[in-house]
Amino acid sequence: MPVKILSTADLHIGRTPTRVPDAIRTQSSCARMWSAIVELAIREEVDLVTLSGDVVDHANRFFEATGPLETGIAQLAQAGIDTYAVAGNHDYDVLPRIVDAVGTDRFHLLGRHGQWESVDFVRAGKPELRIWGWSFPDRHYETNPLTGWTGEVDDQVPSVGLLHADLDVLDSRYAPVSRADLAARPLTAWLLGHVHAPQLHEMESGPTLLYPGSPQAMDPGETGPHGPWLIEVHGHQQITARQAPLSKVRYSQLEIDLSGVETKDALDTCLLQRTRHHLENIAHTSRPPEFVSLRIEFTGRTRLCGQIDAYARSLDQLEQVDERVTQKVDKVTNRTLPAIDLQQLAQQHNPPGVLARTLLELETGSGNTGLQALLDEAYQKQADVFQSRSYTTLSGDPLPDLQLTRQRLLQQGTLLLDRLLTQGRSP
Repeated sequence: MPVKILSTADLHIGRTPTRVPDAIRTQSSCARMWSAIVELAIREEVDLVTLSGDVVDHANRFFEATGPLETGIAQLAQAGIDTYAVAGNHDYDVLPRIVDAVGTDRFHLLGRHGQWESVDFVRAGKPELRIWGWSFPDRHYETNPLTGWTGEVDDQVPSVGLLHADLDVLDSRYAPVSRADLAARPLTAWLLGHVHAPQLHEMESGPTLLYPGSPQAMDPGETGPHGPWLIEVHGHQQITARQAPLSKVRYSQLEIDLSGVETKDALDTCLLQRTRHHLENIAHTSRPPEFVSLRIEFTGRTRLCGQIDAYARSLDQLEQVDERVTQKVDKVTNRTLPAIDLQQLAQQHNPPGVLARTLLELETGSGNTGLQALLDEAYQKQADVFQSRSYTTLSGDPLPDLQLTRQRLLQQGTLLLDRLLTQGRSP
């Protein structure tokens, strides 16, 4: 009989989703997600629940998190389900305090003070699974936590490891580990925390690596379905894993190519068709969310390029409903370019021709030294603005990388070229 596990991480009890209506925010709190996870574990009759760190958002959430966590642990215990957890960088100090305050022998916090620890899941008097765990001893931990591993793996008993860590980010301040390090320990699976995007790595040989991700999507950077994972361990190297997408909020991104769209009516039709199709694809899945927060990116070459920014400002009123799922536009980004034949213009020996040749080099990623200097300077100026204290509270997007910097230069350069051509045609 397989060992059935419900695995999750990064619950961040105390937080709520951002950039959603107030009613949705209240219904989709991380505390409510914990309750939904408990209900799923009981309904699926799992053998144990694992929590790979950052169960609680911060130490100042102690009282807010204690009640929901204690209630869920008690419900699981009543159903005969034990919970195994490690502390992450957010709850390194508060999770041990909550566990001690709750005082139950059905919740096992492993690896306190940064010391590896294991415990066996026993069924009918026989060890069926060994759970290894390591907890953050402080807010930051810049050393590979596996350097302190001294345990021996029993070939006769399947083993899983619980670890809150940054995978393949060797200069991280949050317990950096590599895949090679994890693969060197002959466990059945590593159930990881810290990265909020769900990731399943099934290697040809060695343990399965799973980031279950944050079960409740919390911001626009956490796109796609989110929820806990249901795992079955059939033997030392036999494991299956599937996500249960319980998150009521889905953050999503949609790119709409406007190439060939030349009128306002055609733009309206294109937009509504694409967004409706996007909503239908989500609504007709087995476990759809209740709310979709949508970010749209317009791309392509169109003569409407100069009108898109004004058009985008009207889309904050666009709300669509399909059965029980509501989709609302959160943000629109305009990356369209004017419908200009750069190849033809580049043959000309005048200012538009010079600019057209420069834009073609930007498009192709030419190794032009002067162009690379321009890219580096533009990137640095953006970085200075993003890191300025004056704009800290306004920043809602990540720092642009060189690729995005290149796209912005291409867009602004093409708009400038369009203006030059318009002036040249004026009487």
